[in-house]
Amino acid sequence: MQKNTEHTLNLTMTMILKIGSARSMIAAALAEIAAYRYEAAREKLRQAETELLTAQRLQVRRLIENAKAQRFVHSTLFMNAQSALVNVMGELRMTENLIGAFERWEPEAA
Repeated sequence: MQKNTEHTLNLTMTMILKIGSARSMIAAALAEIAAYRYEAAREKLRQAETELLTAQRLQVRRLIENAKAQRFVHSTLFMNAQSALVNVMGELRMTENLIGAFERWEPEAA
């Protein structure tokens, strides 16, 4: 049981780090959008998406392990990481949509 708990903790902490990294990249993309640097924003979002994909793969791996064992090792931290993953994925999609909106709206030259 101890090994399983350590495995879950290590996997979950890696998920959390990837999710946090993605959230930081999304914040940086928003700063790029505010400065009208859309391609730089897109690049940051691509990097964020890669981090989120890694976190999602770790999540699926843990869920498959639980299914194979026919039991779920309850981990509040893992459940919290799953929630954060969904939230940050939503932030990514909203930020992608903002790029399109900002590109269609350009401020008048002063």
